Amino acid sequence: MTAAAIRTALEAAAVLLYAVDGMMTAARKRMDVVGTYSLAVVTAFGGGTLRDLLVGQRPFFWVARWHYLVVIAALCVGFCYQPAIRAFASLLYRSGAVVDALGLALFTLTGIDAALQANLPAFVVSLIGVITGTFGGVLRDVCSGEVPELFRPGSLNALSAFAGSWVYLGARALGWHGLVVAGLSFATIMTLRFVSVRWDVRAPDPVWLPRRGNDAGDRDA
Repeated sequence: MTAAAIRTALEAAAVLLYAVDGMMTAARKRMDVVGTYSLAVVTAFGGGTLRDLLVGQRPFFWVARWHYLVVIAALCVGFCYQPAIRAFASLLYRSGAVVDALGLALFTLTGIDAALQANLPAFVVSLIGVITGTFGGVLRDVCSGEVPELFRPGSLNALSAFAGSWVYLGARALGWHGLVVAGLSFATIMTLRFVSVRWDVRAPDPVWLPRRGNDAGDRDA
C-alpha cells in the first residue's frame, strides 16, 4: 500500500467519523435533514479545509474527492429516515471516547503530513496538526449554539493533538520508519484523548476561574 493510499484511507476514515459526530449532534438539536447534512459537512470538512487554506492546497480536499459529499448526503438521508442506519450511528456514537479519539488522531495525522509536504517549520507543523484535528468540532459547536469544547476549561482535545504532533516530529527526527512514527503519534493522541474523555482527566483550570467564583460569592454576600 502506497503512502498516498494510506493518507487517503486515514482521511476517509476521519471524515466518516466526524460526519457521524455531526449527524448525532444535529439529532440532539432536533434539526431537519438539511441541518443534519450541513452539520455533518461542517464537522467533517472544517479542519481539513482550514488545513488546506494554511498550506496553500488547491483544490480543497473535499473538492478533489467530491464523492465524500455524496456519501455523507446518502448517510444523512438514511440517518434521518431509516431507523436501522440511525441505530447503527447511535451505537457508533455511544462509543464516544473511542470514536472521538479516533477522529482526532486521524485528522491530526493528515494535518501533520500536509504541513510536512509543504516544508513548514516544526512548530507550525504541530499547530496545523492541532487545527486539522480540532477545527471541525469548533465549527460544529458554534453552528449548534454551544461553547466549543476546545475552549472549555480542562479540555485535553488540543493538548492531545499537540502532544501527538511532537511525538511524530521527534520520532521522525530520529530517523524512525514512517509507519512507526505515525503509529506512535496515533497511539499518543488516542491514549491521551481516550483517558481524558473516559475518566474525565482535565488540564488545570486557569487561575481566574476559582477567583471569579470567589468574587461572585463576595458580591452576593
